Amino acid sequence: MLKNKKGITLVALVVTIVVLLILAGVSINLVLGNNGIIAKAKDAETKSAEASQNDLKGMNGLVSEMEGALAGNGSTGSGSGNGGAGGSGADTKVPAEATAETAPYFPDNTFTKKEGTIDTGLVIQDASGNEYVWVVVPRTTAVYATTGLGKTTFTEADYTSIEADLKNYTSTYVTRSGYSDTWYADNDNEGWLTEAQYNTLKNDMLKSVYLNGGFYIGRYEAGIGTNRTSIEAKVDGKYPIPTTVPVSKADAYPYTYVTRTQAQNLAKNVNSGNKTSSLMFGVQWDLVLAFMSKDTTKVTDTSILTSDSTIIGNYYNSTFDLNRGKYAQHGQLGNTWNNFNSELGSIVVKNETTGKMKKTEQDSYENAILLTTGGTEQSKVMDIYDIAGNAWEWTLEKTFNANNSCANRGGNSSFTGSNYPAAYRNTSGTDRSYFSVGFRVSLF
Repeated sequence: MLKNKKGITLVALVVTIVVLLILAGVSINLVLGNNGIIAKAKDAETKSAEASQNDLKGMNGLVSEMEGALAGNGSTGSGSGNGGAGGSGADTKVPAEATAETAPYFPDNTFTKKEGTIDTGLVIQDASGNEYVWVVVPRTTAVYATTGLGKTTFTEADYTSIEADLKNYTSTYVTRSGYSDTWYADNDNEGWLTEAQYNTLKNDMLKSVYLNGGFYIGRYEAGIGTNRTSIEAKVDGKYPIPTTVPVSKADAYPYTYVTRTQAQNLAKNVNSGNKTSSLMFGVQWDLVLAFMSKDTTKVTDTSILTSDSTIIGNYYNSTFDLNRGKYAQHGQLGNTWNNFNSELGSIVVKNETTGKMKKTEQDSYENAILLTTGGTEQSKVMDIYDIAGNAWEWTLEKTFNANNSCANRGGNSSFTGSNYPAAYRNTSGTDRSYFSVGFRVSLF
């Protein structure tokens, strides 16, 4: 009996040992195996470190966005220019001139300040020397009486409200009715915006102006290195997209003989950093005029912008000194450009007082002259050249005329400053191009 009990005890012991060994093996595998506790702990540690890094990056990004927002350097949305997305990237610097009402930015780190101030016209330039001026649109309740301040998210109703406030702010400069920043079709050109693209571009512009208290425009009319004498021939029934990128520099030939759509495609392909480049909408042109009205030395009364711009522009009845570049007489633009310091009959004569060449007042368009960009200081207001006269400038505005839906602004050298002042809105067609119609780039 005792022997039998000892046998049972021995078997039980062996079974217990085997069970313990199995449990030990399982435990070791749970701890040391590929999917064990230690491996999972190490994996968790790695993932935790990665999460911490991501959180740190996210916090740093949030801080940058908050700093940008506090400085007024908010995102501009989807964008349509060379820079695409726009927004307030960490590489975007804010000039020291930023205030509570306006916060100009550099489109990216390739842009630098050249000269001027917010009060006189802040000029920046890119690495190639293209120059742009900051147009102040104050972030105040006086401007945004309906919209208010402090918005960070935007609905369609908000965009409508912002546009209405800006139109009210610039109502002084609306001298013709029936114009609006509204899409319309174009079957004459390649590359025109769809209605959705147009509306997105406009909303991006409105949001950027609201958040930043302004936008940039070319200091000069869009220029080109070789004088254009005609438009490119149609391809498959449509005008093609030009490939020569315009400049915003002094002494360039005006980039003319382009349709409105060609001008838009050229404008959106300039170097805009990480911002959007485009033709101006109609309300932007009016905002430029409101900004220019702050130059009380040149613009002693708003009528100089709205009724008679003779004394601040190049019209055939204007008188001014030529400071640089070249000029061409109306009707001879294809082959004859004169250096600014040369005489042309009684049209351009030597100013005996200043020693400079003086363009004299004329009584007909045949004696008008077209200037290369920035050819006279008379045309400079708030450091912006040639808004009045010289060449008409295409905008994205729609006219009241169904057969001539494209708007151009500002008059040209072949007219008088009283007939076509800086504020004037003109009509033209999607298939039209002229020697006297160019454009100007905006950045936002």
